[in-house]
Amino acid sequence: MQHSRQPAHRSRISCHGAILALAALLVSATGKPVGAASDDSNSGKAETYTGIFIGSGLVGNRIVDIEGFANWGQPGYRLDYGDNRFVAGVLLGTRFDLARVRFRVEFDGTFGDLSGRSNRLDPEGLDETAGSNIDWVATGRAGFDLPLGVATAFATAGLAATRITNFVTDIDSGPDVLPYMDPDDSFRTGATGLGPVIGAGIEAPLAGAWRFRVEGSFLDFGWSHHTVNHSGNNRCGPGNPRRPCPYKVRNRLGIVRFGLIHRFGP
Repeated sequence: MQHSRQPAHRSRISCHGAILALAALLVSATGKPVGAASDDSNSGKAETYTGIFIGSGLVGNRIVDIEGFANWGQPGYRLDYGDNRFVAGVLLGTRFDLARVRFRVEFDGTFGDLSGRSNRLDPEGLDETAGSNIDWVATGRAGFDLPLGVATAFATAGLAATRITNFVTDIDSGPDVLPYMDPDDSFRTGATGLGPVIGAGIEAPLAGAWRFRVEGSFLDFGWSHHTVNHSGNNRCGPGNPRRPCPYKVRNRLGIVRFGLIHRFGP
């Protein structure tokens, strides 16, 4: 492992702000109270619907080298890493009126190669790779509808579950040694995580019971804690004791998707 004092590279997910801006635009675009029941022929009647969707997932992760072990002597060094990935999935939902407000409840599953990584945890040696893989995401959400003429806007919020694997891989080498992974300074941890999800979108009728839908959502799975230098044979930074050294990782996800919905019932 080599050490560096170079500044961190940073990136940001803007999906959260985009969703809030979309919601504000939808409110300003209609003169009707938020959540007012639609005037279409199904108003006042419950309906069930299913759908399929495709889209893009923007993975946004951050790892913090708490005591400056990889980026030697730089405690709190932060590295952001992520990527845009193709996603697909299915959903099931129902819409109903309550006190003249049209509500919806939805469940969905999203699948795809939602991964991101960077080799700049040690920005000078480039021999330590931080990465995160999201295998799947499932959400349960509730929200309300907002009529827009023949179209319908909606906003939802709820809880998301996911399977996330976070890892750091340290590659060592020497004059007479081929490069190899150092397990003492690496980790790989998989876990099922929970976090909040918010979203907004628009549906428009196609033909018969079919609708077209576009939406965006933001999911935050919070922080997890990990260690390297498992044997404690090195210091975690200048002047620190010899012991396992801590990292923490935050996982976030923004999704934009396009769906085809089929509704059942009246």
